[in-house]
Amino acid sequence: MFTFPKIHHFPPFYTQQQNATVLENQLNEWCSLLLSYCQHYLVYVLLPQGAIMAQGSEETAPPLFENKALDRSAPPHFRRAIVSHLIHKLGRGVYVDPKHPDAGVLVFWRTPDEWARMLCDAADRMGHVGSVLTVYELILLDDAADDSFRNLDYHMLARAVDVLVKQGRAQVFRSDDGRIEGIKIV
Repeated sequence: MFTFPKIHHFPPFYTQQQNATVLENQLNEWCSLLLSYCQHYLVYVLLPQGAIMAQGSEETAPPLFENKALDRSAPPHFRRAIVSHLIHKLGRGVYVDPKHPDAGVLVFWRTPDEWARMLCDAADRMGHVGSVLTVYELILLDDAADDSFRNLDYHMLARAVDVLVKQGRAQVFRSDDGRIEGIKIV
């Protein structure tokens, strides 16, 4: 069960502050909460207004941007400001499709570099360096290559693999439509 921080129970937290310094701190607090929440519930993609779009956990996630006990919720424009801050100021997310921001935001509670490092470590630990692993083997099987990757969002996996390819540490095998089908860690 996720434990919300004390600030989540502070009514002004849900109102966008006017003072620039206070607003910056407020946005940072919201982003910290958002990242912790997403990591706990394995949320990889949010809609820009904050609704969960892709979740790897089977545990039901409570609403992030509201506190029913306080009868308070962050309004949609403020939720968008929080997500924008996460992307543009903190670099902890990207639009799944930059041409269509409403398609969702990929949340980096672990950065692509961190996922790439974990992927290499798992391949090394399991003796798969030099072997081709399918996306299915990595993230979809009940006995996935590593529990860390079970139900990992495809877009996040693709970003991690791109990091490895740029470092010369992986080869990618793609389908006719360009999607990654296999990965060889070298």
